[in-house]
Amino acid sequence: MKRLTKLLLDKSQEAFILSLEAYNKPTIKYRIEGFCFFFCNAWELLLKSKILEDNKKEIAIYYKKQRNQKRRSLSLRDCLKKVTPNESDSIRKNIEDIAAIRDEATHLIIKDLEAVYSGLFQSGVLNYVDKLEEWFGISITEKISPAMLTLVSDIKQIDPVFIKKKYGPEILEFVENEIGRIEKNEKELKDIKYRISIEYKLVLTKSAKDADITLSSGVGGKTFGLIEVPKDIERTHPYLQKDVIAKIKERIGGGIMFNKYDFQSILYKEKIKGNRKHHYMIKKPVIHRYSDALIELIVNKIERDQEYLKKARKVYKNRRK
Repeated sequence: MKRLTKLLLDKSQEAFILSLEAYNKPTIKYRIEGFCFFFCNAWELLLKSKILEDNKKEIAIYYKKQRNQKRRSLSLRDCLKKVTPNESDSIRKNIEDIAAIRDEATHLIIKDLEAVYSGLFQSGVLNYVDKLEEWFGISITEKISPAMLTLVSDIKQIDPVFIKKKYGPEILEFVENEIGRIEKNEKELKDIKYRISIEYKLVLTKSAKDADITLSSGVGGKTFGLIEVPKDIERTHPYLQKDVIAKIKERIGGGIMFNKYDFQSILYKEKIKGNRKHHYMIKKPVIHRYSDALIELIVNKIERDQEYLKKARKVYKNRRK
């Protein structure tokens, strides 16, 4: 990793933590705006780190230099276009909408809008944690308590009559437009990576019973609680890499070659790392453990498709290039 990348990542994580602290401190009245400012800064630095590592040249994070002007680095939105070209991507839309709050609406934001924004912010927090680990293998929970990842709000129903009386018709119109915009995107995307509805139970795995971290509504649906469920790794993920390879060889027979390269190819192709159903990483020291479910997955893939291993090797080879 480049020295500049490390510097950007450190600053990104610091900005992200500041966004959580700003939002979760009840005495701060500027919490929505403060969260948006630090959150967008964190994502901009994270995206620049990704661009820098993918391109290997520092110039990749700058606009083309104009004569007699200082070189400018890419904006958040232009970074998003580079890393995520798909305009309908849920994570990209989440960041863009939070950036719009930061850029265009700070003078119209009122506390009542927490009911509209909180789900958007909560998804953004979890997306950042996910991408930081996916792209750079960094777990933010090594620096902060997992409980900080829950955005705490005293959310109340929005009363149009009260808002108009207290703030005036301009603010009411803005609030109604914000509700319409976010609900429209939510219906089109249908993805919790864009916005988590506060009445929903959030689970970070596909099955609630397999969850290591869950987010659920508290009393009256006003607060969230972060719960970490301890796991017996020896029972859920009993195998090292060599054990998995030996088990798969035993299952598929001696007629098919299967080695460490094949195993790593499948891990990459199926995006296994980070999927708690199949993979668990002990951080200190770093040890990768695998489950019975992974062995079943690999054996089924090989048995159903004679070309599967060949395809997996090709995908992994292109990635290494």
